[in-house]
Amino acid sequence: MKKYTYIDLFSGPGGLCTGFISEGFIPRIAVEWSDTTVVTYAKSHDAEIYELKSLLDNIGHLEDVLLKTDKTCVIHGDINKVSNAMIQEILQKKFCESTVDVVTGGAPCESFSMAGKRLEDDDRNDLFSNILRIAHAIESKYVLFENVPGLLTKKRNGKKGGQIEYVFQEFERKDATTGCFYKVASKDVDVFKCLAADYGTPQKRERIFIVGCNSKYGANQFVYPEKTHGPGRRFPYVTVEDAFRYLPEIHSGEGDENMPYAPEYEEDYQNGKISEAAYLYYQFIFDSHHCGNQEYNPKLVSFHKALNHNPKMVKRLHEIRQGEGMQSAAERLISEGKEDIVKEYFPRKLYSSRNRRLKSDEPSYTVTSHCLDEMIHPIYDRQPTPREVARLQAFPDWYHLNGPYVKFHSDPEQDKYEQVGDAIPVLMAKALAKSIREALDKIL
Repeated sequence: MKKYTYIDLFSGPGGLCTGFISEGFIPRIAVEWSDTTVVTYAKSHDAEIYELKSLLDNIGHLEDVLLKTDKTCVIHGDINKVSNAMIQEILQKKFCESTVDVVTGGAPCESFSMAGKRLEDDDRNDLFSNILRIAHAIESKYVLFENVPGLLTKKRNGKKGGQIEYVFQEFERKDATTGCFYKVASKDVDVFKCLAADYGTPQKRERIFIVGCNSKYGANQFVYPEKTHGPGRRFPYVTVEDAFRYLPEIHSGEGDENMPYAPEYEEDYQNGKISEAAYLYYQFIFDSHHCGNQEYNPKLVSFHKALNHNPKMVKRLHEIRQGEGMQSAAERLISEGKEDIVKEYFPRKLYSSRNRRLKSDEPSYTVTSHCLDEMIHPIYDRQPTPREVARLQAFPDWYHLNGPYVKFHSDPEQDKYEQVGDAIPVLMAKALAKSIREALDKIL
């Protein structure tokens, strides 16, 4: 397999990186602002962290601070302050290169999310332009931009859907220096909006992926990956039950940083106990071929530790059935004449998206940065562990998760749940990376 290189902007904890690495891509530079998330990325992929201020102070002489290795350079800081000159100098002085094959990025989605305020003048609306700015500066062959479906209806200049039109316009606007632009592979929402479950991820998470090819290479050869999982396709969906299988059974307050386990998925597959879809998922989850985490022990599962809920909360969770949330469970209990249970164990204000019990036989609903409050284990009366939500995102079990278990959501230090929830589902990223690799093979 030919090796291609890329730059990973708004990298998060490395969901996209993990999928791309598995398809033979080599990340040269990553950029991420969150302290804890930077460490998650670096420890999982054996990368080097460089503080943005140190790089800024040494522009023109970066050889004084860059280590003489071929490890990924993770820039810890604000993307808006990462100059084109810095990116060019790192490539030249650390890797003896002037370009990469792909520039990727999933700019923060809060201003586009249906759950946010969706302000037209939100500064974050234009963060994605950094991806194109850097791509043009180094003349990368492809650009991949990821975001939430809410971007499709976001207003710009008073027009509903104006933001996505603006994104397309920016992709296909000629650069003043190179005279080139990035030809979009498809502007059909039914094509560029993808569902993670369709590619073997145990999660019904939708994301949009805009793929542009540098016009100097002619037509965009990228073709969106085939949907392989789901009714009428090659494989059934991978389910929550599949995702959580082989993890040690724990209840509220139980578990540990590392726990022994021995997943016998090969034997179970041979004996017909698991589907081929689940088997392929396990092959990826348990394969440490691309592991950069030097501390990984394949006989231990990490971060499978449940929060210690108080008895009142355990009782509330116990009353919520699979597929129900806090609000729908309360409404059912009241209809059954059990209003006393609701009054005693449920909060006064009920949220439909809180405390939703996962269904065992289906992919999960979307894992978000609020997933700790939103999800309940399908069987046990507790919220999921960090390793369980990582499984729903298809992170391999070797993946390191840095930071605290729980922080207030507004805290700049991201906890493990927030990091995982913000990531791009790994097997979805892998499918897209495979298609980009095939497109690169055609134009080179």
